[in-house]
Amino acid sequence: MTAHTAMPRSEQHAVDTDPATHEFTVKASQKVHGALAVGAGLVAIGFATSASTSPTGVLRWIAAAAFVVLAVICARAMTVGAMLVADEVGIRLRIRNEWIGTRWEEIEEVTVLKRRHPLDDGRIAVHLFDPGPVLSEMPAATRKVTDANRRLTGTSLAVPFGLTARPSNGEVVQALHMLADTRCPVREQV
Repeated sequence: MTAHTAMPRSEQHAVDTDPATHEFTVKASQKVHGALAVGAGLVAIGFATSASTSPTGVLRWIAAAAFVVLAVICARAMTVGAMLVADEVGIRLRIRNEWIGTRWEEIEEVTVLKRRHPLDDGRIAVHLFDPGPVLSEMPAATRKVTDANRRLTGTSLAVPFGLTARPSNGEVVQALHMLADTRCPVREQV
C-alpha cells in the first residue's frame, strides 16, 4: 500500500491552471458513424442483390447507390478529429475542412443548446462581436454550412454535440464557462 501525501494548496492551484490540461473538445462519435456506415453498407448490398433490369429493379439499384453514398459519408465522418477545441486562449471550430479560431475577447457570448432527449444533438453556438471578417474569408461551400448554422442557431459558428459528436466533458456549459472565465458569457439556451 502506498502512502498518499497531500499536495500543498499553492501547487494544486498551479496544476489546476495548466493550459495543457485544461481543454474542452467536441469530437465526432466514431461508434455512431461506424454503426451507420456498416448498416448503410449492408442495406446497399441487400438492395443490390435484389436489383434487376425491371422498373422496380432499377429503383433498387438507385436505392443501393444512395445507401453506398451514405455509407461512404459515415465512414468519412469516422476519420474526423475534433470539431471544436476550447482552451485558455479561445475557441477553434472546424466547419467542413476550415478551422476558424477566435480569442475569448472577440466573442460576444457562447450559447449552449442542451440535448432535449437521447436521440437529439445539442449545439454550441459562438457569437462573435464582428463575424464579417471571419465569414468573408471562407470558401463558398463553407459559407453554405455557416448559413445553415445561422438559420438553426442564430449564429454562423456552431457545432453539434450529443449523439453524433461527443464532448470531452458532460458538463458543457460549466466547462466552457470555466475556460472563458470573465472574458465572455457562456449561457444555456432553454
